[in-house]
Amino acid sequence: MLFDPATVRTLLQRGIDNGWWTLEHLDHPSDGYCRLQAELSRHRIPELRQMSLKSHRNLLREQQIVERVEAAPSPRDFSPITETPSEFDF
Repeated sequence: MLFDPATVRTLLQRGIDNGWWTLEHLDHPSDGYCRLQAELSRHRIPELRQMSLKSHRNLLREQQIVERVEAAPSPRDFSPITETPSEFDF
């Protein structure tokens, strides 16, 4: 990948927070993306006509839920002592 998805999500969210765009604006591909698709579809080289771009997706709509691991004591840490120690156990 060219960019880290977490960094791109942070930048997109910052743009929404500053009022530069809305979440709905990000649901549609940019004008440049649409122009490039149109140019590729009518290019004179057949190989370029068949070339496909990555599909547009809104990274803020498809945020993955990160599973958090919580440190918990192991059950064997609390297992009861099965034998009774002798008076002088050393």
